[in-house]
Amino acid sequence: MGAQRLHQPLSRFTQRQRDACMRRFERQDFAADGFKSDWMGTENLSVYVACLYNLRTRWRSNRKTIQVGGVHYPTLIVSNHLSPPVSASSAQWCWLDNRGEPSGLDAKLCCDTQTYGASGLESCWDGYFTFELCCRGNVELYELPHFFVAPAMDVNVGNAVRQLGTFDLGQSYALQTLCHSGDTVLDIGANVGGFTVPLAERVGPQGKVHAFEPFRKVFQHLNANVALNGLTNVFTHQVALGTERKTLEIHAPDLTIFNFPSAIRVVEQLRPDDAARNANLRYEKELQEIDVRPLDSFQFAGSIRLIKIDVEFMELQVILGGRDTILRHKPVIWVENEPFFDDPPDRTLVNMMSSELGYECRPVAKLELLCVPGDYGEGQGKLPRGFHRVFRHLTGQAQDVNLWGALAEVDGHS
Repeated sequence: MGAQRLHQPLSRFTQRQRDACMRRFERQDFAADGFKSDWMGTENLSVYVACLYNLRTRWRSNRKTIQVGGVHYPTLIVSNHLSPPVSASSAQWCWLDNRGEPSGLDAKLCCDTQTYGASGLESCWDGYFTFELCCRGNVELYELPHFFVAPAMDVNVGNAVRQLGTFDLGQSYALQTLCHSGDTVLDIGANVGGFTVPLAERVGPQGKVHAFEPFRKVFQHLNANVALNGLTNVFTHQVALGTERKTLEIHAPDLTIFNFPSAIRVVEQLRPDDAARNANLRYEKELQEIDVRPLDSFQFAGSIRLIKIDVEFMELQVILGGRDTILRHKPVIWVENEPFFDDPPDRTLVNMMSSELGYECRPVAKLELLCVPGDYGEGQGKLPRGFHRVFRHLTGQAQDVNLWGALAEVDGHS
């Protein structure tokens, strides 16, 4: 997505301010003297909030770091992921104060080049919040730092999140164009949250993301990544989705050795020897109980705009167990369906989507289908121009994509 371009190095004075904030975090003890020390004073709390804000924006480090942790199995903790951009959140912060409230500035005033010239209203900008970021959406320049933890021996999703800040960059960007601020999104087969995090940022505090992940330890990483990125609008569910309520005893992924946890199925699991020999999958010795529920057994507030499904051959059961939800909300559905890409194609899911739900599905990426209510003639109206911009990148027709630009097209700001 292009080489990262960083903002100017901090001045000596600003660097000293940054260092002072870091020392404050190391020494500050709110509980001192029974919560009655100067640390709890109004002046100190105000400085504390300012430090929190500036260290995520103007004074953020330009260096991504990897830490190794783990007691029972190794983990990798990614700090300060900046490039490629995970989301366009940094541009949204242009018009907020250090407490996340509207600052009084806005794009209409600050980005007015006709009145104020090529860089808009100069008094709106500083060394971090610039015309390039706030008006042109160049989040490559000033991405907010993101943080992730993943199993160190996960060579697939964990590896991708460590490198990219998501599982698949093109798919992440495409999914973000398919929803809006305030929407409800379902991430079914969320794994460690590689799509959950950017989708939660996209729909914003007024929206909701429901993330489903059945395997206990992977689910713990999902929750950790939601917490590390300070997301208030994510609801996680440790459950598999199917056609009926039941409990299964199945093999769980072994996180102590090189493995592909995301490829381990909930139903029709390979025997341990066959999984290791034929699919390079490793199971834990003890079986894990997994709860299965139909999607229709959940109640969701708001309108569901988008459902993403990646469940290792359970996608048909997920959809059948969610018929009422799908018919009521008519979301766009992005679903991994490997059988359709066999030779010849297995059209079971595609035909069911058409005959029973009134959806048309088409390939959108390798192993991935995009299904829209109605036919694609009508459906194109439901897929915004921003999606088609990203789709051209997914299919190799374009070499680069500006995430902010694509989302601006979706939101009608282009």
